[in-house]
Amino acid sequence: MRKSILAVCDEEQAYAYHFMDYLGQSGIGESFPFEVQIFTDADLLEQFGSKRQIAFLLISQPLYQKKQDWQAAQVIVLAEAGEVPPGIPWVSKYQPVEAIIRSVMETAAMSGLLPPAVRPGRAGGMKLIGVYSPVRRCLQTTFSFTMGQLLARKHKVLYLNFENCSGLARMLQREFQTDLSDLIYFLHNGDGRFPYHLEGMAQKLNGLDFIPPAFSGQDLAKVEKSEWLALFGELEQYGLYEYVILDLSEGIQGLFDILQVCTKVYTIVREDSFAQAKQEQYEELLRCLDCADVLESTRKCRLPLFRSLPGRLEDLTRGELATLVAELIEEDLKD
Repeated sequence: MRKSILAVCDEEQAYAYHFMDYLGQSGIGESFPFEVQIFTDADLLEQFGSKRQIAFLLISQPLYQKKQDWQAAQVIVLAEAGEVPPGIPWVSKYQPVEAIIRSVMETAAMSGLLPPAVRPGRAGGMKLIGVYSPVRRCLQTTFSFTMGQLLARKHKVLYLNFENCSGLARMLQREFQTDLSDLIYFLHNGDGRFPYHLEGMAQKLNGLDFIPPAFSGQDLAKVEKSEWLALFGELEQYGLYEYVILDLSEGIQGLFDILQVCTKVYTIVREDSFAQAKQEQYEELLRCLDCADVLESTRKCRLPLFRSLPGRLEDLTRGELATLVAELIEEDLKD
């Protein structure tokens, strides 16, 4: 099937071709649902538009203000300075191309400008990696993010956080417009455009994709077990990722059912008496609920007392914890 056209028009050549370079270097070029055409001359854009239908047009603000009836199903202005005319979709030109791509994908999915995504027809061998401990403040999220970034060096990896208050937005100093609860909403649409919504929402960190965690723990608590399992099934059916890392908490429905479908479960344990008591009770509960198979797929990790840990999540691929997690990946997750 021929791809829809995404045209980028900006008289600033360096900007226009930086956009194209990003698509090539980021590795999303082949999977990107648009054929990208770059223009630095508005006349050439018009000539092209008279011959082929343009689904999306990203156009610089000065060019848009010269002429507003561009031939495209959807126009988004690359805003530079001053006010954009009311009612016109726009994105800031001087933000990472990654963020602009997310806006394009989300707008395309919402407006139905893309055909339903094609399912590969068979499961893609995706592996769910669960990380859960009944002990709090045990570096579970730090561990999970480290594993995700290390795996992402060679694989396509998605990280999902199920905490009530993850703090990721502040840690990363980013503002999120959508989160995990929105992804569940799009899952229910059933319009075949779920992958486009996902790509529009996914943030990146050192090659690792992650969906912003739900802002409200109450939103998470309302999601039923069947919905989480359907989400994992959808991710696998579309072959989007090789690994999905689940940073789990007991605040979600179906925790043990989710652990049962994980290829591997990592549980961080501690030596103090309260931590040991909680771990014993957790294991006893698994046996009582006929979930003893979770114990078979679980690797207990007793983390040492680290001398120091990176203050930024993007620096977690270096240091003592990274060395330990890399060894676990080599031992447990060999191809």
